[in-house]
Amino acid sequence: MSKGVPNPSDLQAQKVKATDNPTKWLLVLLLFWVGTSIPFNCLTPMLVAMVDNQDVTFLELLVTISYGFPILKQKGVPTMPPRHKIPKWLGVGMLHLLGCRCFVWGLQSIPISLAQTIRAASPMVAVPISFLFFGERYPLMVLLPLSAILVGFGLSVGATGAGSDLSGAAAAVASLCCLVLVNGACKSENAHPLSVQFWVCLCAWITLCPLWLFSGGPQRLLSFDGSRLKLVALCLADGGMYYSEQAAQNQIIQLVPFLSFSVIDTLRRLAIVCVSGFLVQGNPCTMLNGFGIALVLSGAIGYNYLKESLTKKVD
Repeated sequence: MSKGVPNPSDLQAQKVKATDNPTKWLLVLLLFWVGTSIPFNCLTPMLVAMVDNQDVTFLELLVTISYGFPILKQKGVPTMPPRHKIPKWLGVGMLHLLGCRCFVWGLQSIPISLAQTIRAASPMVAVPISFLFFGERYPLMVLLPLSAILVGFGLSVGATGAGSDLSGAAAAVASLCCLVLVNGACKSENAHPLSVQFWVCLCAWITLCPLWLFSGGPQRLLSFDGSRLKLVALCLADGGMYYSEQAAQNQIIQLVPFLSFSVIDTLRRLAIVCVSGFLVQGNPCTMLNGFGIALVLSGAIGYNYLKESLTKKVD
């Protein structure tokens, strides 16, 4: 085969590797995913404090695709989707960008704890999406552990609706729906996970470019009066963490059921809250926060037990 055309066996490398030792391989990916998510979520606020939030999104996507392109070339996997699938990935890229922007818009009128709690509801949204995309059916009882995870996450981050605006909450919900739809589209694609990640970010960046130019993005960056060296260093580090996080996520999403991935994603968010909030920032962990963390973990264990029970019944 030519260099630009991937061998089908290469596209399934992650699945083959997972078959050889699924638990070990998945654990490595999970640790890497969480390990890159934490610094990424610490670096992004530092960038937002320096430049406009739209500029941050533009720079993150630009640096991410700059990292991804040579890696894909080195691996010999496609940097562009098949021609007949370009409209689909432009749509997915738009959804990805809309999800990012809606989350930022929501933060302007609701507390970040509430915004993160809304995003933690992704397993609830994943139930109907699992059926629409993959034909996966779940009994209503599966909503019990998922509800425990959602309530527990809200308690762990101290989410409250005080001082919140309905439009901000709606923007956060829209961001959540975009996030789950993008994940579903990525899982349904039979292509190398790194290619899929690159296509999403590339199409999102292409969509953002005219909006960024029209809103005066170049002028904002040219008029930046802070330390340009610090800005460049932060952009490279932040984009690197974002690329690594997304690369790990797209490999994990191919290895586990879609709903299970959403539960794992919520646990990842909880790990970010615990490390960056309680340990790095030194926020006090109250008894209520601790109870919420325990409730999230109990819900995840309950979901796994229920899933295994249902699997045995089917077998």
